[in-house]
Amino acid sequence: MDFGTQGPEAPADLAWLRGVDAYTMGAYPQAEEEFRAAVRIDPGMADGWLGLHALRVDTTTALLRMFRHRERFGEQRARHRRTLNSWYWLGWWVQPVLESPRDLLLAHASHWLDGRHVPELDRALAGLPPVDTDHQVRFLHACRAYLVKDWEQLVRHTDPLIDDAMLGIEAGLFGGMARVRLEMYGQAEPLLSAALMRCRSEQPQRKELRYWLARAHEGTGRSAAALPLYRAVHRVDPAFMDTSARLAAIAEGDGYDDPADLAAITLTGFGQDVLEGPDGIDPLFGIEGRELKLSAPEPPSSGPLPSMTDPAGRERSGVPTGPLPAGPTDPALLEEALTELERMVGLEPVKRQVKALSAQLNMARLRAGQGLPVQPPKRHFVFSGPSGTGKTTVARILGRVFYALGLLGGDHLVEAQRADLVGEYLGQTAVKANELIDSALGGVLFVDEAYSLSNSGYGKGDAYGDEALQVLLKRAEDNRDHLVVILAGYPEGMDRLLNANPGLSSRFTTRVDFPSYRPLELTSIGEVLAAENGDVWDEEALDELRSIAGHVVDQGWIDELGNGRFLRTLYEKSCAYRDLRLSTYPGTLSRDDLSTLRLPDLMQAYGEVLSGRGPQDPSAM
Repeated sequence: MDFGTQGPEAPADLAWLRGVDAYTMGAYPQAEEEFRAAVRIDPGMADGWLGLHALRVDTTTALLRMFRHRERFGEQRARHRRTLNSWYWLGWWVQPVLESPRDLLLAHASHWLDGRHVPELDRALAGLPPVDTDHQVRFLHACRAYLVKDWEQLVRHTDPLIDDAMLGIEAGLFGGMARVRLEMYGQAEPLLSAALMRCRSEQPQRKELRYWLARAHEGTGRSAAALPLYRAVHRVDPAFMDTSARLAAIAEGDGYDDPADLAAITLTGFGQDVLEGPDGIDPLFGIEGRELKLSAPEPPSSGPLPSMTDPAGRERSGVPTGPLPAGPTDPALLEEALTELERMVGLEPVKRQVKALSAQLNMARLRAGQGLPVQPPKRHFVFSGPSGTGKTTVARILGRVFYALGLLGGDHLVEAQRADLVGEYLGQTAVKANELIDSALGGVLFVDEAYSLSNSGYGKGDAYGDEALQVLLKRAEDNRDHLVVILAGYPEGMDRLLNANPGLSSRFTTRVDFPSYRPLELTSIGEVLAAENGDVWDEEALDELRSIAGHVVDQGWIDELGNGRFLRTLYEKSCAYRDLRLSTYPGTLSRDDLSTLRLPDLMQAYGEVLSGRGPQDPSAM
């Protein structure tokens, strides 16, 4: 293909082609550099701005420039017969592809919806196809009706969308909520019930659907049916709108609950604006919802969609923003967590680092209590080390430390890998990742093998993994007061991930390096595992265990075998061979017989671990 040098756009086209190639190969920094060069040479190249938009680089500017030069949208793709697309938010939940001129018009209108700029939104809507010919256009009109609180118009626009495969759940949510606002409770119930049944567990709309269905049940006098729905909402987000108040009112008025059931429900610290939202109107989306995108909206005097990224939005949503209280909230729990850390075999550098972090967090609280300035606590960490070195266990302990110091609302840990964050098709990843992160709020999100989210080996790039990382970065920042994120994996992989993603390295500044276990530590792990389960190694077996530990370390096998996990497997298989040996014993078995692991048990177990062969059935021997 001869691009020549005859037109002013030739160098820009070459840069664009290099950008597409780099994007396809997953070389995103190079792709960004080339797309920037293309639009610097030719600012009207809409497809160059599309490339930057696909990379999620200043999406607001990229979208507005694409729209300004929309007559050229698709020019380079058609000229060079190359494919390139991006995605955008249609309303607040749906993620369609951005590829055609129609997509661009919809994305442009949705941009103004996001910023709550009604005059600009109206002008953008006027340039779209007729509402009766396009469901996505109708959906944007429904979003506008929600924005201006025109409930009757919202009902009219959502009714034709209920059966739409992409928009049906959101249409059911909007339509049901509007009917509750209009006190049409009987009509709202079946609409919301159907949408809730269609909503998969990973979709974050479930909370809102449950809340509005509960409101509809209450409106028809069915408080008993509303109660479990309110409870489900309260479990995932106690501060969501007026759920706590409604739960308490049902319990007081109808006596359905044992007082212990509502022991965790409290209204202390929540103002009336949290219960009802601005203007007495409940915001549709709470802290689990996707924060507003693309542009930072001007803070309105009222509005149904408070942004979680601004302090006012967090305050309205019941997120505490005041100074840290002085002193640990539970000294006994803190001591218990640190004691468990100390009981772990080896890991001395890790123990020192976690103890130092605990001390810093505690002193920061004490300083805050005395009115002294404090640095925001480190909440996001990189755990680097080979498999089986205790990273998950230490993550749980760290979560308990944060909880004991009152820096987290709970001590639960959510484990995740790439498959838990990345969707199977375009648009699913953000929903899936947000749902997972929502489940970790108030606790610790532990992402193992985090480097798998940045896979440069994919032939067409790893757009899904990149999208998951962007969601993770944004939520780690936006929810930093309610979430600890730990990225874990092998040292080489974590180095590669951090080097390729400056945004990660700037936010995850605390790194904890987990060393491989040494022979004496491996032997101690074997002894501890046996003691915890009422077993003991006899002297010959213990000597052989020391020898095995030294051998696998000297041979450089220990990381491949899984460090501490290797010892657990070795112990469990030794128990299996002991039981197999004793199953043919003719006499009466003593307590020592049943609890002692002997040399033959260990040797057979070690052979199985290295060869993959398992013990045979006694009847076959």
